[in-house]
Amino acid sequence: MTPAAPPARSGRHRAKKWLSQIVGLLISVACLTFVFRQLQLAQLRSALTSLHWPHVAAGIASLACGYLLRIKRWAFMLNVAGAMVTSWRCAAPFLGSITLNNVLPFRAGDFIRVLIFPQMLGVRRLTASASLLLERLIDLLTLLLSLGLGLWLDPRSSLPSWLGRGAMLLAAAGSLTLITIVLLGTPVRKIIKKMQIACEVRGNARLINILGLTHDLLAAIDAMARLPALGYLLALSILIWSFESGLFWALLSDIGIRSGAAAALTVMAMVTLSTLLPSSPGYVGPFHLAAYSAASMLGASAAQAAIFAMLAHLGVWLPTTLAGSLAILLNPRLFNARPSHFLKRRSS
Repeated sequence: MTPAAPPARSGRHRAKKWLSQIVGLLISVACLTFVFRQLQLAQLRSALTSLHWPHVAAGIASLACGYLLRIKRWAFMLNVAGAMVTSWRCAAPFLGSITLNNVLPFRAGDFIRVLIFPQMLGVRRLTASASLLLERLIDLLTLLLSLGLGLWLDPRSSLPSWLGRGAMLLAAAGSLTLITIVLLGTPVRKIIKKMQIACEVRGNARLINILGLTHDLLAAIDAMARLPALGYLLALSILIWSFESGLFWALLSDIGIRSGAAAALTVMAMVTLSTLLPSSPGYVGPFHLAAYSAASMLGASAAQAAIFAMLAHLGVWLPTTLAGSLAILLNPRLFNARPSHFLKRRSS
């Protein structure tokens, strides 16, 4: 291999990252342009002055309950995998990662949460990575289920029926994936262990390390996905997203859009799933377009839908960013991790 090859690959990687960021920014601008063309300044001023702040406070309190349960869920997963941490100790790293996701591109907060923050907790980076992977899978499953149920239970929904059926089918596929992890985790790890032993005979150190990391990652996921623990995680996730939908319910009611729990669940799922799309930091653009579309589906006028989109994003983004910023300021040791220990396996 020539010395010029690594820099070339690094240059291509940087170019791809920049291209991804530019595409995300263009998507954000296009979505925002569409939404805010429907809104006049006088309408926005009128909506803000007529807000019922007790409703808003109740919605934010509901959102806060959801985030407290998210922290509890993460601490539970880490403990099931062998770490000894409390929910209180997990609060600052978790909230800090949310803030970093809100203000940095490429979901940087997720990477920092599993590569930098674990050192303060005394948790292996592999264990933190496994918890994030399982958390994302369970959240996706719960959101798809919420979307399907919300569309099914809300007779006023103007979305096509195939969307609800598709969401339920995808939720079933996610359930099948979780079942596969539970049933095949141990056999797959045994196969990987045999491959690792074979590589030790041949002396392939790099492949041995890769197989060892893969084995440990699967072992951590397997420990978290055992049936009793998995049932508890699913129950927590249902509560988490139910509490989050409380914020959307409060905001919908506050701007004069009649809705119920099923409608709020649908809106929450649509908006949250939209954050999977490329965008600028803080999910600006796709979040607004999804919220606008969801409110329009409930019969809101163009102006009402645009106001709801802005308030919903602000209601989710601002409290979580402030809470995470405070957590980071009060815990400067969060960033004391040494990069040289990246995914290092313990000799024990």
